[in-house]
Amino acid sequence: MDCAGLVHAQWARAMTNEFAIVETFEITGRGAVAVVDKLTGRGVGRALRVELVKPSGEVVSTEAFKEWLLRRQPEPTENEAFMLKGLHKGDVPAATVLRFLDK
Repeated sequence: MDCAGLVHAQWARAMTNEFAIVETFEITGRGAVAVVDKLTGRGVGRALRVELVKPSGEVVSTEAFKEWLLRRQPEPTENEAFMLKGLHKGDVPAATVLRFLDK
Protein backbone atom coordinates (compact mmCIF):
# COMPACT_ATOMS: atom_id res chain seq x y z
CA MET A 1 0.00 0.00 0.00
CA ASP A 2 1.39 3.41 -0.94
CA CYS A 3 1.63 6.31 1.53
CA ALA A 4 -1.62 7.98 0.34
CA GLY A 5 -3.49 4.69 0.69
CA LEU A 6 -2.15 4.16 4.19
CA VAL A 7 -3.17 7.67 5.27
CA HIS A 8 -6.67 7.13 3.82
CA ALA A 9 -7.04 3.78 5.62
CA GLN A 10 -6.00 5.33 8.94
CA TRP A 11 -8.38 8.26 8.42
CA ALA A 12 -11.28 5.91 7.59
CA ARG A 13 -10.69 3.91 10.76
CA ALA A 14 -10.55 7.09 12.85
CA MET A 15 -13.90 8.22 11.47
CA THR A 16 -15.65 4.98 12.45
CA ASN A 17 -17.99 5.46 15.38
CA GLU A 18 -18.34 1.82 16.52
CA PHE A 19 -15.62 -0.38 17.97
CA ALA A 20 -15.65 -3.92 19.32
CA ILE A 21 -14.74 -4.21 22.99
CA VAL A 22 -12.14 -6.97 23.18
CA GLU A 23 -11.43 -6.88 26.91
CA THR A 24 -12.79 -5.29 30.06
CA PHE A 25 -11.36 -4.96 33.53
CA GLU A 26 -12.14 -3.12 36.73
CA ILE A 27 -10.02 -0.54 38.51
CA THR A 28 -10.91 -0.54 42.20
CA GLY A 29 -12.64 2.68 43.16
CA ARG A 30 -12.85 3.91 39.55
CA GLY A 31 -14.95 1.39 37.62
CA ALA A 32 -14.91 -0.41 34.30
CA VAL A 33 -12.31 -0.01 31.58
CA ALA A 34 -13.01 -1.23 28.03
CA VAL A 35 -10.21 -2.06 25.59
CA VAL A 36 -11.22 -1.65 21.93
CA ASP A 37 -10.12 -3.61 18.86
CA LYS A 38 -8.46 -0.77 16.91
CA LEU A 39 -7.37 2.84 17.15
CA THR A 40 -10.24 5.31 17.41
CA GLY A 41 -8.54 8.61 16.64
CA ARG A 42 -10.11 10.18 19.74
CA GLY A 43 -8.00 12.40 21.99
CA VAL A 44 -7.26 12.12 25.69
CA GLY A 45 -8.12 14.58 28.43
CA ARG A 46 -11.82 15.15 27.83
CA ALA A 47 -15.09 13.33 28.39
CA LEU A 48 -16.45 11.55 25.32
CA ARG A 49 -20.16 10.77 24.97
CA VAL A 50 -20.60 7.07 24.21
CA GLU A 51 -23.16 4.31 24.08
CA LEU A 52 -22.56 0.67 24.88
CA VAL A 53 -24.58 -1.58 22.59
CA LYS A 54 -24.99 -4.91 24.35
CA PRO A 55 -25.60 -8.20 22.50
CA SER A 56 -29.18 -8.15 23.82
CA GLY A 57 -29.77 -4.87 21.97
CA GLU A 58 -29.86 -2.83 25.18
CA VAL A 59 -28.10 0.52 24.83
CA VAL A 60 -26.43 2.24 27.80
CA SER A 61 -25.28 5.88 27.57
CA THR A 62 -22.32 7.17 29.57
CA GLU A 63 -19.13 9.20 29.35
CA ALA A 64 -15.77 7.64 28.55
CA PHE A 65 -12.23 8.87 29.17
CA LYS A 66 -9.46 7.60 26.90
CA GLU A 67 -6.30 6.03 28.29
CA TRP A 68 -3.36 4.34 26.55
CA LEU A 69 -2.34 0.82 27.57
CA LEU A 70 1.14 -0.52 26.90
CA ARG A 71 1.74 -4.26 27.01
CA ARG A 72 5.25 -5.60 26.74
CA GLN A 73 4.68 -9.32 26.30
CA PRO A 74 5.46 -10.95 23.96
CA GLU A 75 6.35 -7.66 22.22
CA PRO A 76 5.39 -4.03 22.96
CA THR A 77 1.86 -3.12 21.85
CA GLU A 78 -0.20 0.00 22.54
CA ASN A 79 -3.98 -0.24 22.77
CA GLU A 80 -6.67 2.31 23.47
CA ALA A 81 -8.85 1.82 26.52
CA PHE A 82 -11.77 3.83 27.85
CA MET A 83 -12.75 4.37 31.48
CA LEU A 84 -16.55 4.10 31.52
CA LYS A 85 -18.07 6.54 34.01
CA GLY A 86 -20.48 4.94 36.48
CA LEU A 87 -20.16 1.40 35.12
CA HIS A 88 -18.54 -1.79 36.38
CA LYS A 89 -17.04 -4.75 34.55
CA GLY A 90 -20.26 -6.75 35.00
CA ASP A 91 -22.17 -4.03 33.11
CA VAL A 92 -20.17 -4.79 29.93
CA PRO A 93 -20.91 -8.32 28.70
CA ALA A 94 -18.86 -10.06 26.00
CA ALA A 95 -19.60 -8.91 22.41
CA THR A 96 -20.57 -5.37 23.51
CA VAL A 97 -19.83 -2.54 21.06
CA LEU A 98 -18.60 0.93 22.04
CA ARG A 99 -20.31 3.63 19.95
CA PHE A 100 -19.01 7.22 19.99
CA LEU A 101 -21.64 9.96 19.78
CA ASP A 102 -19.06 12.74 19.36
CA LYS A 103 -16.90 12.95 16.26
